[in-house]
This record gives sequence, structure tokens and C-alpha cells, in this order.
Amino acid sequence: MGSTAGAGNKGGGSAPDALQQTIRARMNVSRGLEEQIALLSKLDWRMRLLELSCFGSLGILGVMLSVSGRNHGRWLLVAAGIATTALALNAFVLLMHDGMHDTLLGNRRWNRLASVLIGSTFFMSFTAYRVMHTRHHKFLGDPRDPDDYKNYTQHRALVWSLHFLRLSVGSLLYLMLIPVLALKFGASEERRRMAVEYAFLATLYAVVFRIVPISILLVAWFIPLLIVGTMTAIRGFTQHGITDAADPYIASRTILPNPVVGFFLLHENYHLEHHLFPEIPSYHLPKLHQLVWRKLPRAVSGRSYLGFLVRFLQATPRMDESPIGLEYPAAKSS
Repeated sequence: MGSTAGAGNKGGGSAPDALQQTIRARMNVSRGLEEQIALLSKLDWRMRLLELSCFGSLGILGVMLSVSGRNHGRWLLVAAGIATTALALNAFVLLMHDGMHDTLLGNRRWNRLASVLIGSTFFMSFTAYRVMHTRHHKFLGDPRDPDDYKNYTQHRALVWSLHFLRLSVGSLLYLMLIPVLALKFGASEERRRMAVEYAFLATLYAVVFRIVPISILLVAWFIPLLIVGTMTAIRGFTQHGITDAADPYIASRTILPNPVVGFFLLHENYHLEHHLFPEIPSYHLPKLHQLVWRKLPRAVSGRSYLGFLVRFLQATPRMDESPIGLEYPAAKSS
């Protein structure tokens, strides 16, 4: 399951090969913990309501601060409002991520409806994003993974350039490319849903732009979204950048930041655990981490997103693709 297997997959391996490796890794880690993990997969509506209330209120507070500060010329208040709104919008992105795995709400219809509404806050069709994201999960370590740059080019310098492109304007590019790629890969029903969702988004935005002055939208929505785009790019790159996609244990990176940071990230920092057990809602990932981490034969991890970026920059002059943060949890605990 290491680099040799990865070379075989990149050379034309099949999706079942990559998927079977992930299934075997999952079974190995969960052996003896099946009941505890099954309990973690159960949805807790109280936890979800708490998150929705918290970040919904945070978003409203941010908009109020931004608008009030702009109207009274208090730019420090505007800055505080922008930062607050950005934190809320970033959480909305992560809440829709749970929706893509049917762990946002228990009822599938309500799960989709809530996800569509959440996606409208950052110009994204839920179905389009879901088509591409589930493809990423299914084909992780396979030539069809849309998020692995090595599936587009084997030129190391170009791959490295794409990392920097992702960190700078990647989120904006993804926003434009996701509907195009989703139309290509989505089934007919998914294309129909995409059409409905984009029609809804277009109508909603037409009304908003008609009613709300651009100067207000700029501080209350557009600038916070740019910040969220940067946060999303950093988080996404940290999750899979400079790993070994062919090995399910080190294809995804877990970051262990301050618990407050983890809360604002809806615990998606436990990304290896998420890829092994995507059916578990985000608020249970800390408990999952405690259960399985010491059983992992190998993993890539870090203490902070900034720390990872520093190590990435240090590796850049050599274009060193050795997995950053490689460790052996099972060996440490034995």
C-alpha cells in the first residue's frame, strides 16, 4: 500500500483497487471497535442545531457589524464584521460538506434542502459540488481523482506550480470549474438537479443585487467570501498536499490545532479519519480520532496549518515530495 502500489495505480489501476485498499485500511483500524464506531455514525440533532444556531448567529452579527461600521465610518468595526462573517461562511462551507455525506440532517430531503440553502451563501450548487466531492472520495488514489494534480501532469515543476496556484486563486477557479466538471461526470438526475439549483441561485442573486447596494454587499459578503476562499484553499491543500495518494493511511492529513480552531473548522481537521469513515458526522470526529489514531500503522499529521505551510515552503526549493508529517502511531503506542 505504499509508493510501489501507487505507481501501479497511476499507471492505469482501477477504481476498485484504490477503493479496496481504503476498505482494507478501514477494516484494519476499526477491528474490535465496530460497536463504538457504529454509535459515532448516529446523528445528533442537538449538536447540529447548536452548530447551525451558533454560526447562523455569527453570520448575522458579522453582517450587522460590517453594515453599521460602514454607515458610521467606523472601519475597525467593519474589519471586525468582515472577520466574523468570514468565520460563519467558512463554517457554512463545512456544513454543506456534511450535507454531501448525508450527515447534515437525518432526512435526505431536508438534508438536500438545507445544503442547497447553505450553498447559496457562497455561489455553489450543492449537487454540483457533491458530484465532484464524492468522486474524490471514491477515487482517492486512483487516476480519476479530480483533486490529484498528478492525474493531469507528471511534470514535477508543473505540479508544484499548481500547488501555489491552488493556494492563491484555487477556490475561485474551482467555483467556475466545478459545474463544468459536474455536468461531465454527473448522472442525468444529478444534471437535472443542478439545473434547478443554479436557476434558484440565479433568481436569488438577482433579487439580492436588486435590493442591496453593491457597497453594502462588498463589506458584508464579497470580501468575507474572498477570505473564506483563501481559508478553503489552505485547508484543502493541507488535507492532501504532499502526501501519498496511493496509500489510504497517508493520503489524507490530520491536523491537531487548538480545540477552538477545531470547533470553527467543524473538526474537519481530522481529515484522515473522515476519509476512512465518511459516514460519521463532523461533530463526532474528535471521538473517532481518540478511538482509532493509535491503531494507525502510519499517518501524516501536524500541529497547525501554518506549520504545514512553513514545511511546504521549506520543501519547495528541492520540490521534495516526501510526505510532510509522516509518523507511526501504532508503533508509538506499542
